[in-house]
Amino acid sequence: MAYQQLSKMQHAVEVTPVNEDYTPPSSTLQNYEEIHDFDFSPASPRSTVKSPSIKKHVPHWSSSTNSTAVTSEVCSTKSNNQAGLSRARSWAFEILAVVVGLGAVASIIGVVSKYNGRALPDWPHDITLNALIALLATFANAAMSVCLSSGISQAKWIRFKQASTPLSDMEAFDDASRGSWGSIKLLGTARGGFLGSFGATVAVVALALGPFSQQIATYKVRSVESDIGATIPRALNFTPALAGNTSTTGFVPILPLKAAVYNGLFAENNRPAASLPFKCQSGTCVWEPFETLAVCHECTDISSLITRYCPPELGPSPNMSSCGWQVPPGAHLNTSSDVFSMTSFIPSAYGDMPHSTMIRLIFMGTELQDTPDKLNPWASQCSLQACANTLSASVTNGTHQENITHSVLNHTVIDMSSPDPAADYGVYIAGNTDDTAYLLGMEALLSIRGWFSAIFTNGSATRTTSDFTLSVTDPDRAVVVNLTVGISSGETFFDTDIVTAFYWNYYEYANGINMLMSDLAISMTTAFRGFNGAVETNGKSITVESYVHVRWGFAVLPIAVVVATLVFLLAAMTMTHTSGTQVWKSSALVSFLHGLDHQTKERFDTNDSLAAKKKQAKAVKVKLYTDDRDNSILGVEKAAC
Repeated sequence: MAYQQLSKMQHAVEVTPVNEDYTPPSSTLQNYEEIHDFDFSPASPRSTVKSPSIKKHVPHWSSSTNSTAVTSEVCSTKSNNQAGLSRARSWAFEILAVVVGLGAVASIIGVVSKYNGRALPDWPHDITLNALIALLATFANAAMSVCLSSGISQAKWIRFKQASTPLSDMEAFDDASRGSWGSIKLLGTARGGFLGSFGATVAVVALALGPFSQQIATYKVRSVESDIGATIPRALNFTPALAGNTSTTGFVPILPLKAAVYNGLFAENNRPAASLPFKCQSGTCVWEPFETLAVCHECTDISSLITRYCPPELGPSPNMSSCGWQVPPGAHLNTSSDVFSMTSFIPSAYGDMPHSTMIRLIFMGTELQDTPDKLNPWASQCSLQACANTLSASVTNGTHQENITHSVLNHTVIDMSSPDPAADYGVYIAGNTDDTAYLLGMEALLSIRGWFSAIFTNGSATRTTSDFTLSVTDPDRAVVVNLTVGISSGETFFDTDIVTAFYWNYYEYANGINMLMSDLAISMTTAFRGFNGAVETNGKSITVESYVHVRWGFAVLPIAVVVATLVFLLAAMTMTHTSGTQVWKSSALVSFLHGLDHQTKERFDTNDSLAAKKKQAKAVKVKLYTDDRDNSILGVEKAAC
């Protein structure tokens, strides 16, 4: 092919219609109209100056559309145009943008990696981790939009350079370079080619970069140990007692211990250890198992030992239906009308019980707890004694809980009928986990026994007035209650308040007597642990902490988008180089400098609507031509002479 050198910028356009009878114009019509760079209107009438001749290049036409070749040549201002367009050739800004995008996404990954599994950061001015991620995602989106806009715009020139393309595709590419909606339309029309479709796809997927980035880091809560600390007391010994002449043993308990006994018997709040002076500021604490001096209880069913018993006042030949029942230790129900009784036994100085025993109680009754109106005699024996308990303690939401995991008892029997003044008659219990010997002082033990003998007096419950006058042991201390509890209802007569408490628990709960003995033992243990002889045990204070949990699956999309943008930009740069396309990208100036020629523009009626022009543009195919006369112009290929 040969080209003719022009001395000034000229635009020569010829549109050849598809017509077999078409006669090419004569060579005398080689004159041309000079086209203004912006509005393409004639700048002057035909010049009388002799113009160089131009040989036409007749393109091949399809049967359905017209193909227009646009030719542009440069005048003597070549250096100015090259300087202006050289700036557009640079990809430096896009490269910088993709570096910023890569850095922003890498920063998101780095930040969440650093704080993954760690407590929420406490940054100045209440800046949150999500705010930082959102800011970095915004930077990444902005940077990616720069690369995608330039790349899609450049893909437009590459496509028109490589093949004749409908003029309407120019608008489709421009719309795609401006936003995601245009990209969706370009994908819908399938007119973007490989490079344009790739860029449009990345632009659409990039819409999810922000939301997916926000989903990478989530927040969960966990329990962690606090440096606040926690303490709970355990008793190594309990020795206090007051001298009292009114007691059978010469000692009376201190008031805190008496209060603990009454709390265990009558509070019925399921919190016998509520007064324990523990420290747990966080509201949730745990302790390793520890030992303490304690009071243990034990209850045994002795119903198999029951025999009939007739009180002496019924005479030598009583009516057996009026007699009661008894068990070998000496406890009895006087008559069949006595529905409940309590008999107490205090250890004697002759050693009839283990030395650690404080009291033994035998309960008897004629009704089962859940079977009304049927005679079912029963008997149960319970005891309280000093022991060493291994406890598992915890505080949850401010509520203290303890479980007994192991108990050590001292079953030694000691005869103190002839006491040795120099001997130590305290109750010593060897610990289970160490060599600690837990001590209940002799004076404290005697004070408990003496006071228990006064308050745990024998008594019973009956439901008829006549039988009450026969069975009551102390009319001045009698309790008359009209109550309904369990299967028991109606007016009931009790000898003491303590008998009333055990009666209530027996009928109210399935294992009521054992439950009340347990409350009494725990309440007394709490008193031991709150007085002299107690030491603090350190535990762990637990606080609830919010921490960062990273869901790496959501990081895939931001990484994929930024990598795809980089690949798209590299592909656009490579195809620009290999196709010999100018780096014009989205420059609007190019459209003015290298627009359609005058004759082609005349094909579009100025009175037509924009919709009509768009429809007509689909039928006109154009191709971008450049030649070696100037690197910055559009030109038509010249046929060889």
